Amino acid sequence: MRRSLLLDADVVIDLHTLGLFGKISNAYDICLTRDVFVEAKYYKKDGTKIDIDIKHVVIIQNVDLEILREVRREAKEARLGIDPGESTSIAYLIQTDEEITFCSCDRAAIKLISYMELEQKAISLEKALRSAGYHSKNLYPRHFEKTFKAAVKEGKTLRIQFKNLV
Repeated sequence: MRRSLLLDADVVIDLHTLGLFGKISNAYDICLTRDVFVEAKYYKKDGTKIDIDIKHVVIIQNVDLEILREVRREAKEARLGIDPGESTSIAYLIQTDEEITFCSCDRAAIKLISYMELEQKAISLEKALRSAGYHSKNLYPRHFEKTFKAAVKEGKTLRIQFKNLV
């Protein structure tokens, strides 16, 4: 059984820019929240906007509003700016019983995942691609495992600084 991967809009756009969306979608069942689906409209190649036509993915329509409010409260408490696509993805990650892994290259989203102690349900794009059999080096620094781990560490630090742990 293939694992499910919940992608952020930046990841969808970057995968298309690098020509790797097919590689990742052959290895994983790709899921997107409605907000991410709407955000990931196009990518740029050689200065030209190219529309993204995403097929064969699961679009998550409903995210529990109370959980979404909680994600936004946590982001505010941690002093992190989170986009709607990231907020809904994190909320879905919390609400679902499904085995799903969140893949983002947005530093604030990764920090929030760690702040909320959900980092075990997240993966760097580099690690996801390696699991898919892709080992080339043409990724952006924001995709690297070491960048992901640094953001997780920063999220843990924010948790110590701002979370009321009493």
